[in-house]
Formats: sequence, structure tokens, C-alpha cells
Amino acid sequence: MRKKRTSISLVLLVSGCLMGCTKSSAPLNTANVTFVNGCLSASAISVKANSIPVDGASVIPFWGYSGYQHVTAGAGVNLTFFLSSGVPFANRAVNITAPDHYSAFAGGDASNPQYVFATDDLTPPSKGNAKLRFVNLSAENINETVTANDSIVTGGIGPDSVSAFLLLRAGKYTLGMFDPSNDSLSAATDSLTFSSGKIYTVILTGTHLGSGTTGLALTVSGNN
Repeated sequence: MRKKRTSISLVLLVSGCLMGCTKSSAPLNTANVTFVNGCLSASAISVKANSIPVDGASVIPFWGYSGYQHVTAGAGVNLTFFLSSGVPFANRAVNITAPDHYSAFAGGDASNPQYVFATDDLTPPSKGNAKLRFVNLSAENINETVTANDSIVTGGIGPDSVSAFLLLRAGKYTLGMFDPSNDSLSAATDSLTFSSGKIYTVILTGTHLGSGTTGLALTVSGNN
């Protein structure tokens, strides 16, 4: 029998615009990329694309994100995360196409970082539904299973990975996660409201040995 999972208060990420917002006049041949800081011991990060600072993607706090920023599209675009000290700690060359939307996630720990890159399908969900996906940025080797009001909605989300978007009937839910092979690896949110037509990303960060912001936690942000 599984132990009762400890509830961890939701941190609702807030920025000047939601992850789904875009600038009104996009330069030619640019894609839209949002950068997310889920990396332990990285209190703030900044990003460069092909060695050029990305406007709007600097001093991103832990659990923070940049919102969608314009990045010149192309093949093998080198997106690099930098610590506040200016030291690069994670990078990846990715193919991005204008005017598509993408997310770049920094996770793990600064000494052993994770880098997750995903294409963002912003097609609205069907009427009466919200659309959610789940990203595993924990610094631990967790095989994440996700519940909504104690019903399993998806599983098998390993380290450095992101699930496909799934539909969830609009309404109030408590989200939880656990590793079926280790019941001490678990976390839960408070009750949340997911609205019809909205798209959300749910991120797992931290370790079970941590506390507060460094403990296992689920944070939710909006993509539109």
C-alpha cells in the first residue's frame, strides 16, 4: 500500500506575459521559443542563440520562464543556458522553423544539468477541455506517473523527457506524481482550476531530499 503523498503548495509562475503570448510584429524568419529554469542551484539563468543574447531571456529565476521570444530560425541553432556568473552550463543545437513555437527547459542540477527541448502544439483543445503536458526536470532518476484527482492520467515520464499533450475535462483538479518503484518519490499540488480552451505545462523539479523550493514540486504554467 502506497504511503500518503505529502501535498506541496502549487507555485503558479507569473511573468509579464503568459507563455503563449507572442509579440505583435515578429521579425522575418523567426521562431518563438520560451526558456524555462527548472535547474537546482541555478538561481537565475540567461540564454544565447548562436552566441547572441536572446532578448527577453535573461535573469530567469528558478521556476521562472521567459515567455515566447523571437529566435532566428534555422538548422543547428545553438541555444545555450548561462548561469548568473556568465558561465555556460547547458547547450544544444536544435532545428527551429518559422513561425513555430518551442520550449527549452533547463533542469537537473547546475553540476549535472538536463536540457529538454520540445515543439509546442498550440492547437486549441476541443470544446470543454484543457490540454496538459508533463515535463520531468527532477535531479533524481524518477519514472514519473501523474494523477488528476487520484486517477492516473499518464505515466512513464523518465528523466529529461516531456509527455505528449493530453486532454483533461475543464474543472478543478489536484495533480500528483509518484514513482511506482519508489513511493518516497512523490509530490502533489493544491486544488487547481484548468479552463476550457487553455493549454498548460506541468513541470517536476527538485529532489526528495530537498525542502522548500529544492524539494520535489510540481509547477504549472500556461501556454496560451
